[in-house]
Amino acid sequence: MGTIKRAYLYVTRKKGKSILLFFILLLMATFVLTGLSIAKSSQEEQRNLREVLGGEFQIVTDLSDNNPYAKKTVDSEGSVELYTEYPITQKVIDNVMTIDGIKSYNAETHTFVSVNLDVFPGNVPIKAEYNNLIYAWSVIDTQTTNFFQSEKFKLVEGEHITENKSNAAIISNALAEKNGLKLGDTISIQSDSTATAKIIGIYEILKPDPLYENIVTYEKAENQIFIDFQTLQNLFGNIPAGFGSVTFDVSDPAQLDNIISNVKKLSTIDWRAFEVTTNNETYLEAAAPLQKVQTLVITMIIIIVFVSAIILSLVLTMWGRSRIHETGIFLSLGIAKVKIIGQYLTEVLMIAVFAFGFSYLTSNTVVNQLANELLQQTASASKEQTEIVTQINGYSSDGISISVKDSSSLPDASQQQKNNVDVEIPAVGTETEETQLHTTVSTCSILQLYIIGIAIIIFSVGVSTLTIMRLKPREILSKMS
Repeated sequence: MGTIKRAYLYVTRKKGKSILLFFILLLMATFVLTGLSIAKSSQEEQRNLREVLGGEFQIVTDLSDNNPYAKKTVDSEGSVELYTEYPITQKVIDNVMTIDGIKSYNAETHTFVSVNLDVFPGNVPIKAEYNNLIYAWSVIDTQTTNFFQSEKFKLVEGEHITENKSNAAIISNALAEKNGLKLGDTISIQSDSTATAKIIGIYEILKPDPLYENIVTYEKAENQIFIDFQTLQNLFGNIPAGFGSVTFDVSDPAQLDNIISNVKKLSTIDWRAFEVTTNNETYLEAAAPLQKVQTLVITMIIIIVFVSAIILSLVLTMWGRSRIHETGIFLSLGIAKVKIIGQYLTEVLMIAVFAFGFSYLTSNTVVNQLANELLQQTASASKEQTEIVTQINGYSSDGISISVKDSSSLPDASQQQKNNVDVEIPAVGTETEETQLHTTVSTCSILQLYIIGIAIIIFSVGVSTLTIMRLKPREILSKMS
């Protein structure tokens, strides 16, 4: 009689033991499969968050004394002008973009300029020399700036400034109407030198400046103009023009540190001239509860596997002692110990196949409820654990101008308007934005269960038969008597 047939006959004959073993294996499999499914869903959710939220790092021109290329001049009126002989040029950007994991970039800088236009005055008194100054934003692509991405501005005529544009400008429809300008007209811009730019686009202001807020002339939304990089270079003549800051978007914020490390290894860039800052806080805050859940679940799986192996080993050991007579007979008939162990193993595996398969149903009934209960408990442990929804309701003046006039005498109101970025952060668990794990038992998780379960069974059967299998047939028969 073969091993498999003997195992089948034993399982069907010992119905009580078989049913008890079935429920032991079912309980073990349900916990393991639930844990595997939650861990897998947590990993997928973190991957989705990385794709949606992304991460970024910024390269900023260092205008401090640490930069050997930084220069400072003071004119006869005491105005200070800062610039660098090694700015962030397109060549620098192209070198950084060779690093894997960087998907896009946005470069911009702004500087004070005067124009041959009638501008909208602010409601804050400032020095006369600043009355007619406005910001000129030099960008690679206006579509990627916060102004247009946040829908504060919307292009209503013409086209955006792109990398291949030169001597081009975009102005507001209010400024165009006030000065009788249209697409194709030319404006004159003055800074250290004078440059001309053709109006290729006109934008509408969708989110106007607050009516009762203090705003200086150069920060009024109507006065913002956008120019291309070539026009910026023309404004500064012999002073090398470039971008004060460039923001690089990465595909996976979890790899941000590695990407930055690779960027800093670029020998074609003199890093004494720049500073690198990172920003993946949005992803870290949003993913923190999921990471904690995953760690908790993995720990739970390890404990379950360990406890299951011990319990199953004890049960099988007790049952093995009651089968000493049977084992002695098999050995006396010349059946090899390996085949006897194979029979005992086959018996457990026969029951396990059905128990593991049935655990698909039991796990599905508890997995989602348990997953979200763990997630909510983890998230509530810290007020800082949030599902991030970022909505930019203004425009940022983060860029550092390559040529910066001393603005220490400017009123405080102008500084209050900088970095006008509102971030809405609803807490995890709110009705509007609730972090949830939509967990299902996948085929991959079931396959992992069978691998883990079979390993536990092999270990347990080996432990339970170790003592008996070390005995010789005569010793077994003497114990029977």
